[in-house]
Amino acid sequence: MRPWMRREDRRVVAVLGFLHGVVHANILSIPIFLLAWQLEFGADDVTLGLLAAAGFGFYGLGAVPFGFLADRRPPGRLLLLCTAGIAISMLGVAASPSIPVLALSLSALGLFSGIYHPTGLSIISRVVAEQGRGMGWHGMGGSLGIAAGPAFVGATLAFGWSWRSVAGLLVIPGLVALTLLFVARFPSELPAPALGSSRSPRPLWSRSFAFILLVYMFAGFAYQGGLTFLPRFVGAGPFALALALGAIGQVVSGRLADRRQSQRILFGLSVAAATILVLLAVLPPGGAFTTAALLFGFLLFSLEPLQNILVTGEVPGPLRGLAFGFTFLSVFGIGSLGAALAGWLIANHASALLFLVLGGFLAASGTASLGVRRRGGP
Repeated sequence: MRPWMRREDRRVVAVLGFLHGVVHANILSIPIFLLAWQLEFGADDVTLGLLAAAGFGFYGLGAVPFGFLADRRPPGRLLLLCTAGIAISMLGVAASPSIPVLALSLSALGLFSGIYHPTGLSIISRVVAEQGRGMGWHGMGGSLGIAAGPAFVGATLAFGWSWRSVAGLLVIPGLVALTLLFVARFPSELPAPALGSSRSPRPLWSRSFAFILLVYMFAGFAYQGGLTFLPRFVGAGPFALALALGAIGQVVSGRLADRRQSQRILFGLSVAAATILVLLAVLPPGGAFTTAALLFGFLLFSLEPLQNILVTGEVPGPLRGLAFGFTFLSVFGIGSLGAALAGWLIANHASALLFLVLGGFLAASGTASLGVRRRGGP
């Protein structure tokens, strides 16, 4: 195995990793904004959970139609639409005068952000030779954005900045990404089969792909439900640190993803993360709880490269845009119900039950991965 990826592969991963970070920086800042929105609009926990679900839900719903287009259109145009839409949507969030308008703006943010994953991941799966490493480093870019966005929002709000000003500043990364795409003209050199016909020796839908969707769906419940209100339990700073540790988890698991029987590794890490959630249900607030939350962040995001490799091993290249669209519909669209569930349980003073339920979801996700037969398609 080469010590590092090919130069052309590094270029692909670097550009997409930056865009990945921009997408996640905005989406994962939503939990930090919730307290400010509660004070501004007098929203209860159920309403806050539904606001988060609006952003996360459309994040998943947009992935399927744009995944379909990613298999049939030059992906550079889709990435331009993604970044421009994110910038405009964040302006809408900053200017929202009421809960309904804020929900609409968050829905638009989720919809435009949903373009990225089926497009970016299908590019990596088609052009990067060492896909596990590529997915890992690409995931690290996303995790750095996940950590930087909430850290910036938490720090500026703590210093007394208006949440509207902070949301307005988050427009800047989207504009930088838009400029980068114009300058780099990326991606412009995909292999011919990537943009060709969707005809394939084997279909998208199979028993293994059904298990893959279950892997993503159950993980999505835990992802949305676990992260949406985690800042309330540990604070903005530890929350951002937990997300930053996820960047390390992405790289470590990315190296493991290129190995055979990666499903077993995914199963083990999923069960370990589920165990941490059970500990969060019984630990009192304090240092031990925060330490467990940090470990949860590391493990939760380490699952992503391994999950993505399940798709590239099962689905042929010409269908991967659509395939990643369905997986992100599962993890963010259907999985957004986890945010609504979390809000309802917290409103009913059932935080311990929430962590137990989310742990069960993660264990179910890992178990479903054992039903996937990795075929290693082109």
